[in-house]
Amino acid sequence: MKKQIVIVITILMAGQMSLKAQDQSDMERLTAYKIAFFTKKLDLTPAEAEKFWPVYNDYSARKSKIQIDRISMIRYIKQNEALISEKEISESANVLSQTYIDESNLTITYIGEIRKVLPPAKIIKLYQAEAQYKQQLLKELDNRRQAGGQGVRQKKNLN
Repeated sequence: MKKQIVIVITILMAGQMSLKAQDQSDMERLTAYKIAFFTKKLDLTPAEAEKFWPVYNDYSARKSKIQIDRISMIRYIKQNEALISEKEISESANVLSQTYIDESNLTITYIGEIRKVLPPAKIIKLYQAEAQYKQQLLKELDNRRQAGGQGVRQKKNLN
């Protein structure tokens, strides 16, 4: 039954992807993969999945916003390093520190919400699944980069 749900969700997401632009399609494909990956790793029942995904998606969106703000601040400082005053650097350091505090507080709040939805054993599996998911994405990115580099090397060798 769970496998059927995962397959249906994946098919629905794949069907939606074909209707959108390439960038959005990639994002939706990634979302479908993430849903299938987590659902399988956590062994979510349909009832758990119905409660879990809204909480997790909200957490992910908020966490992403905090991380994007932090990355933007770091880029701004790096690009304008020579033009920024010591006072602005100090204020920026405080803002950066606050983003880590905000992210930690968000995680604490989120875990409290997840405890209402999942049993403790599945919360532990969630931590493991998040780490495995990140590793899988990084591995896939590395494979794509290597494949892209080989294509360039092959073209050079042909000339």
